[in-house]
Amino acid sequence: MSFGEPWFYIVLLGAAALLYAFMLPARIDLAKPGRGGHEEVEATLEQYMAEIEKENNELIDLVSRMKQDFAAKQLSQQEQLVELRQRLSEVERASREHGVKLGELELTVNSAPTKAAEGNSSFQPESAGSALTDPSTAIGAVFSEAAPVLEIIEENVIEEEPQESNNPTVRERYAELFELYAQGKSLDMIAKAVGIQRGEVQLILQLAKKEDSQ
Repeated sequence: MSFGEPWFYIVLLGAAALLYAFMLPARIDLAKPGRGGHEEVEATLEQYMAEIEKENNELIDLVSRMKQDFAAKQLSQQEQLVELRQRLSEVERASREHGVKLGELELTVNSAPTKAAEGNSSFQPESAGSALTDPSTAIGAVFSEAAPVLEIIEENVIEEEPQESNNPTVRERYAELFELYAQGKSLDMIAKAVGIQRGEVQLILQLAKKEDSQ
């Protein structure tokens, strides 16, 4: 057999073609798992990114809700502070009015003997002489002169009593708060137990001290 003959090259080419034909399916099978693994990695990454995006959206929603809750709570606290200031102004105004009425009442009581004396001095000599001789007549005259003053005093007392009964004191309105304060609880613990802010607790205690000093 000679390598220079044509049929030798034909046989060699045929053998090479057969060998290539046997090797080609193996290469295809080896390539398929590689492509499948790449697709699985891409799918896993896409799923992971979708989960991250979902978590980010949930986190953004949570932060937004927290901001809204904080704004609503802050607005509520401001409204409560305004209400407390209004109540403080009302208490101060009521205290001033109460002081003015007491001053008027004292002035009325002090002026009662003067009016009685003026009324007695206007008596005729005959009446004065009879009053000196009859003590009961003199006492009756004094009481008749002081009767309008007594009526004014009674009206002022009657007007003052309903106001005091209709307006409970700060200690009565916040009995639980002062009970905890008497037990030696801290301001933070009292605020948490009563359900109000620490600044409001301080304001209520100051109002009570001011009310007690009056």
